[in-house]
Amino acid sequence: MKQTILIFGGLSIAILILFQISKLSLLHFQGDNDFFIVVLGVLFIAIGFVLNRFLHKKDKARATIQAIDEDQLKKTNLSKQEYKILTLMAQGLSNMEIAEDLFISENTVKTHVSKILLKLNAKRRTQAIRIGRELNII
Repeated sequence: MKQTILIFGGLSIAILILFQISKLSLLHFQGDNDFFIVVLGVLFIAIGFVLNRFLHKKDKARATIQAIDEDQLKKTNLSKQEYKILTLMAQGLSNMEIAEDLFISENTVKTHVSKILLKLNAKRRTQAIRIGRELNII
């Protein structure tokens, strides 16, 4: 959530700065308006490419990770929500952080964690994560 706010705040500041630059340059370079508009367009495109690489860096890293075993996942009988919570547990998130990430209550997360432990026959969260990795589902 904080990352999203920072990204949109940074984008807003960048756009405001570029608009201020365009105002100043139009006053000083009245004969070369077309050139300046092209330069601003190229600058906007460059900023877009940089932000795209930055934002999708994590997605590319996840795509290179070994594919999950769909058959094993079906055998565990985990629901989609339980599977999401298991993957977030594997990332080291607490119940409260998982609740904030999925927009559910902390008690709901605790209920799902209990069901995950039962379905994976684990006694602790760390054991459930280990079992999930051994089954190649996370």
